[in-house]
Amino acid sequence: MSRVVKTKDVRRAEVLDQALALFLERGYDNVSLNDLLAAGGTPKGAFYHYFPSKEALISALAQRSAAEAFEVLRPAFDEPGRNALERLNAGLAASYDVKMAMAAPEQIAAMASLLKPGNQALFRRIVTIWEDLFRPVLTEVITQGVREGVFDTFDPEGVGDMIQGFAASLQANLVHVLNAPDARSRRKAIDDCVKRTKLHGIATDRILGLPDGSTVVLNRKQIAAMVALLKP
Repeated sequence: MSRVVKTKDVRRAEVLDQALALFLERGYDNVSLNDLLAAGGTPKGAFYHYFPSKEALISALAQRSAAEAFEVLRPAFDEPGRNALERLNAGLAASYDVKMAMAAPEQIAAMASLLKPGNQALFRRIVTIWEDLFRPVLTEVITQGVREGVFDTFDPEGVGDMIQGFAASLQANLVHVLNAPDARSRRKAIDDCVKRTKLHGIATDRILGLPDGSTVVLNRKQIAAMVALLKP
């Protein structure tokens, strides 16, 4: 029987899948390079051919996750017949559903570890991957809103970046929830997270020149569901 020779792209995808499984099982900090090599029987030289470091691997996972999310989210932003506010709210609402459906696995496995002081540079790089991919869509929607007279801002791209910044900061709030020592503290942390998302929504409304409550934000039930997913 002839030996099946896998292409570089196929083998690279397999390494990512194997790494993801380990991160899900043990957490980012608890997976060493040797663990990654052993999981797939990958020689060290071959691993470095695909990924020069463990950090490069997690960035590749983030790129793949962002691309998958973008593929699903783009239709929500682009549904015809909607004005800019409807498009923006559809995309914001769909982003929660997509994350829950995909379970954002590499983020779930690595979130708490990546928010530690020593991993901030890596976390910022992962956030940048998402922001760079979604920036053109948000900019186009907000520009449409200015053209329609729905939004009032002189910097559509800057507003989009602020919206993405609010989304990234939510992860830090979720980590506070996950680190709560008991059920009572967790409820309080969830309440604080809900309050912060409400603030983000009001801030978004005001920088877009909208009445408070115009843009959708996560509610308490949704945040509690995310917490349950992150830490059953």
